[in-house]
Amino acid sequence: MKKSLSMSLKDSSCEDGGKEEKMTEEESGQTGESNRYEHKQKEDELEPLNRSRLTQMKTSHEKELEEMRKKEELRSELKQKEDELESLNKRLTQMKTSHEKELQEMRTNFRKKEEELQRRLTQMKTSHEKELQEMRTNFRKKEEELQRRLQEAPALRSSLQHCKPQGCEHKQSLTQLEIFYKKKLNEARSAAAQKEKEFKSLKDRLAAQVAISLKTGNTESMNDPVSKTRLTEMYDNLKLLQWPNIKDRLKSRKIGPKEAKDLIQRTFGDAAEEMKRRKQQIEKMFQETRSSSGPIPQKVKEYRQLTVQNLQMALFHTSKEDLFKTGFLEHAGQFPGEVKEDLRLLASECYWLGCLMALNIPPLQPDWKNHDPGFESWDIFPRDIQPSDL
Repeated sequence: MKKSLSMSLKDSSCEDGGKEEKMTEEESGQTGESNRYEHKQKEDELEPLNRSRLTQMKTSHEKELEEMRKKEELRSELKQKEDELESLNKRLTQMKTSHEKELQEMRTNFRKKEEELQRRLTQMKTSHEKELQEMRTNFRKKEEELQRRLQEAPALRSSLQHCKPQGCEHKQSLTQLEIFYKKKLNEARSAAAQKEKEFKSLKDRLAAQVAISLKTGNTESMNDPVSKTRLTEMYDNLKLLQWPNIKDRLKSRKIGPKEAKDLIQRTFGDAAEEMKRRKQQIEKMFQETRSSSGPIPQKVKEYRQLTVQNLQMALFHTSKEDLFKTGFLEHAGQFPGEVKEDLRLLASECYWLGCLMALNIPPLQPDWKNHDPGFESWDIFPRDIQPSDL
C-alpha cells in the first residue's frame, strides 16, 4: 500500500512537472517572437535615420575631399609660383652681377677711350700749336723784314731822285718788292686762320666719332633708358606687377585666358612688324643716298644704326596710348565696352614695349615658342625675352 501510494504520488508530480516545463517553453517562444518583432520594428525605424546619417557623412566626406583637392591644387600653384619667384630672383641676381660686370667693363673701356682721345687731342694740339708757333715766328720775321724795307724805302726814294734817268728802275723794283711781301703777309695770315679752323673742326669730328662709337658699340650705356637690361626690367615689371591686377579684372568680367593671350601676342607681333617696316624705310633711304654700288662705308653703317636708335628714343618719349590708338580699336572690337577700358592700358603698354624691343640691336621678342603655362592657363606672358629674326 505504502509503495503504491508513493508511486502514485511520484507519477502525479512528474506529470505536473512536465506541464510546467511545456508551459515555460511556450511562454519563452512567445517572448522571443515578441522580441524579434520589436527588434525588427526598431530596425525599420532606425533605417531612415541611418540612411540620412550615411548620406550626411558621405556629403561631408566629399566636401572634405574637394577641399583637400583644392588645397592640393593651391599648394601646387603656390609651389610653382615660389619656383618662378626663386627663378626670377636668381635671374635678377645674375642680371645684377652681369650688369655690374658690364658696367665695370664699360667704365674701363670708356676710360681707355677717353684717355686715348685725350692723348690724341694732346698730340694734335701740341703739333698744331707747334706749327702755329712756327708760322707766327716766320710771319713775324717776314713782317720785321718788310718793316725794315719799308723804313729804308724813303732813303731809297730820296736817292732815286738824285739818280740818273735809269734810277726809275730802282723805284719799280722797290714797289714790286713791297707788293710781294704784302702778298706773303696776307698768305701767312690766311694759312694761320685756316690751320686754326682745321684744328677746331678736327676736335669736333673726333668728339663726334667717339660719341658714335660709344652709342653704336656692343656695350650698354649707363644712362641708356632703352638698353637690353632696361627692356628686360620693363618686361618683368609688366609681367609680374601690371598683369596680375588686369588679370583679376578680366576674370571678374568673364573673359577667358585665350582671348587675352591672342590680344597680347598679336599686339607684340604688330609692334614688331611696324618697326620692321620703319627700319626698311631707313635702309631704303640710306641706299638711295649712296653714290656707288660698292661696299657700304663703315661711317654710313654707324649713322644708319644711330638713326634707328634715335627712332627708338623718340618712341620711348612718345605717349603709349597715342602710339597704339588705331591698332587697339582694330584688335579690341570684339570685346564689350567695359572690358576695352581694362585692355586699353595693357595693350598700349605691350605695343609700346614691343616697339622698343623690336628696335633693339638685335631685336627682342617674348619667347612664345618655349612658353608653357602649366596648370595656370592665365600664365600668359613667357618667362624670358629672346633675340628674334626681324
